[in-house]
Amino acid sequence: MLIGIDESEVIYLPEKPKGIGMSTTLPVDVANIEKLEEILATIVDQVCFRLRKKEMKANVVNVQLRTKDFVNFSHQAKMIEKTDSSKIIYGEAKLLLKEMYKQGTQIRLIGVRLDKLESNDEGQISIFEMQSKDEKQSKLDNTIDGLKEKFGFSKISRGNDINIHIERKNDYK
Repeated sequence: MLIGIDESEVIYLPEKPKGIGMSTTLPVDVANIEKLEEILATIVDQVCFRLRKKEMKANVVNVQLRTKDFVNFSHQAKMIEKTDSSKIIYGEAKLLLKEMYKQGTQIRLIGVRLDKLESNDEGQISIFEMQSKDEKQSKLDNTIDGLKEKFGFSKISRGNDINIHIERKNDYK
């Protein structure tokens, strides 16, 4: 037997992600808040799609901006309850964007990150959670996710991001 060589089988236990995020460098600098909100909606949709595929929910949402001069801004917020809903997370992200964006600033990069992730079966359920409203949104999100998996991410879009096309190489398949 040689010293330093172990013949035993390697056992790999994948770790759960601590955060899921995505950012995109824009093809042109954008100074229009409405256009930034549209791009943000698309990014949130993709990040939430990945979150649901991992069967997890997030407690914190973070939005990042980078100006044309490479100055970074970032804001985050802890949500009242954990969620994987694209609609709820987009609402939080949109508020964060409005908080930190200064009118007329040329934005080169925009990103979203979800943190403090928990498995769907983890955590304590709040007595204030609205189950029926959450279930309806969850069914909608899962239906859209199924269509995206079947037809491709860029073929299905929500009404709020109809005019946005951010190309991704592997569509998270």
